[in-house]
Amino acid sequence: MTNKAIEIEKSLFKLVIDKVAETNEVSIKKLISKDRYRELVLARNMAYYILHTAYKQKASQIAPHFKRDRTTILHGLNTFVNDIEVIPFYMEKYEKVMDYLFEPYQIYALQ
Repeated sequence: MTNKAIEIEKSLFKLVIDKVAETNEVSIKKLISKDRYRELVLARNMAYYILHTAYKQKASQIAPHFKRDRTTILHGLNTFVNDIEVIPFYMEKYEKVMDYLFEPYQIYALQ
């Protein structure tokens, strides 16, 4: 069984980015910016991780939406797992975003 990447609509990328920004209390503009403040990096890594694991997006598919290189996305994916174990409230924020994205009414709305 292969872990094949799936093409998803831009609106789904936007939904994930919007919800991650809202949950982490940062603006979308800042989330996509080149700024490297810790809260922005954590929020970006969360978005990368959700897009990669839940929506089966490759780093090269995620990168253009954040104006990043695919290696930056890969680094963010790798550090997300460590950060979620070390920062207690980070897991709560991640779960809040996932609960929103995968509530039954959201899934039907996207079909």
